[in-house]
Amino acid sequence: MSHIYTYNLIKIMTQRFAFFALLIAAVLHISASTVEKVYTNLPQALASAPAVTSLSLKGQDLKQLPEDITKLVNLESLDLSYNELTSLPPQLFKLKKLKKLYLNNNALTTLPADMSGLSSLTIIRLDANPFAAPGAELKKVATIPTLVELNFSANHINTFPAELLQLAHLTDLDLGYGTIRELPKDIDKLSHLKRLVLTKNQIVTFPPAFFKMASLNNLDLSYNNFTKLQDEFSQLQLDVLDISFNKNLASIPAIQGLRYINIKSTHLDSEKLKVALGEGSMILM
Repeated sequence: MSHIYTYNLIKIMTQRFAFFALLIAAVLHISASTVEKVYTNLPQALASAPAVTSLSLKGQDLKQLPEDITKLVNLESLDLSYNELTSLPPQLFKLKKLKKLYLNNNALTTLPADMSGLSSLTIIRLDANPFAAPGAELKKVATIPTLVELNFSANHINTFPAELLQLAHLTDLDLGYGTIRELPKDIDKLSHLKRLVLTKNQIVTFPPAFFKMASLNNLDLSYNNFTKLQDEFSQLQLDVLDISFNKNLASIPAIQGLRYINIKSTHLDSEKLKVALGEGSMILM
């Protein structure tokens, strides 16, 4: 009986092993089939034009785009960062399925007056470009109604354009490394905004509407000029707050539910802060 029992046990274990092996293989197959292939060579991409959805020409010293790129009719993601483009290639407006566009770290000085032709675009990076009039150029970006994520940092912008408030779907906005002093009085129109980066600006106070931004959960205010944060900050539902390198900051209100806070190079008392925020918060000093 013991031999029969052992045989049956081995048989059951073998069957289970085979089942899990098939299950793992199926998962791996599904994962492999859903991984997007990123082409890094334009001629190769053109050879498979209908199948190409993602193209990266990052850091290839491009000064302009070949007209042939318009043959990539199903292109959804295009990375042109770290090149030498001085203006937005007109060919881009013919890529009607384009959702992600990376133009950061180029030599852009101006943008088209109307960018609404990028009708499917949800993500755009334009940070670190030598725009002649960055505020005016940012207003042009606001003509893309479908935007969800916008990075315009390191462009030395000095105002927060009211035109951005018409971007109803915006969830992520980076305007770091500028000289912005104040936010629009009706900034709560960005009702879906979850992440706001204002690092290295000159902000010291916020309008009442700012504290009505119910979706905002990630806020970067590092390297500004705060001496205290307004009591109304306690009304925000923040998960992450970076207030590091506000060297004169000595007081903040208790923000319930805060999970992560960076207070490096401030005058805040970490021990008092631990008591005020509770055990669920992680404090970086």
